[in-house]
Amino acid sequence: MQALIANSSSEGPTSGQISSILEPWRTLDQREIARAGSIATVWLRTCYSQGTDEKHDEIVENIDMELAVDGEDQLLNDPDLYDFGADWQQVFDVLPELLEPQHGNWDVKKEWQRQKMEELVAFAEGGVSRAPSDLLKNLSHYQGQELEDVVAEWLQSEVHAAHVHGYIVLEDEEALNSGRPLLIFLDVLGRVVRSQRVENGEEANIAGFWQMCSWREISEWEDAELGEDYKRFRVGIVKDSDEGGHKRPLT
Repeated sequence: MQALIANSSSEGPTSGQISSILEPWRTLDQREIARAGSIATVWLRTCYSQGTDEKHDEIVENIDMELAVDGEDQLLNDPDLYDFGADWQQVFDVLPELLEPQHGNWDVKKEWQRQKMEELVAFAEGGVSRAPSDLLKNLSHYQGQELEDVVAEWLQSEVHAAHVHGYIVLEDEEALNSGRPLLIFLDVLGRVVRSQRVENGEEANIAGFWQMCSWREISEWEDAELGEDYKRFRVGIVKDSDEGGHKRPLT
């Protein structure tokens, strides 16, 4: 489990590399976005095939970009710049600032990640009795297997949340066809922690929840699908025999 933490430190380009190599290739709009410093989020359109402009207009027509991604400037909609298709993570090559730390000290963030991982491992190895006491107090109305399941889900969610760095709203081919953009929670390396298709309009208030640090309480986070790199870090019942089993991290 420590591998996830070890691989979570950002080693993006230095400020000197950005100014001397990347900056001259950026458009004025991209420079303006990057000039704001670290970027919490963008709305990224990656599909520009024939007939999709009308679908795009229908999707964003009633979206307040200020509420969805913190401003109109955060809408990346240009076929010459962002026609990435399925390879949407190319946006980090253009705007590495998307992966820069947002708030606070990186060492503090890593310690938070380590603490949550240790809590999950302790529970996986020792069961409910090893879960944090304050959590068990709040879940005192659960008993037996139901309690174990709720504790496992809660601790796993805490590990995932500790690794979230930012989010983007992805308007890809599927979004244009279904009208449902993909909300992606990212870690500092641009890996997907969780993601979920949202009904058009549901993404409109994400920025507010993000700024209030209450995004972990919304269904778009709780019901989202785990990214591939994070599916390895979960807890389940592993049967040793027909008579029983034990909990352990599944990898």
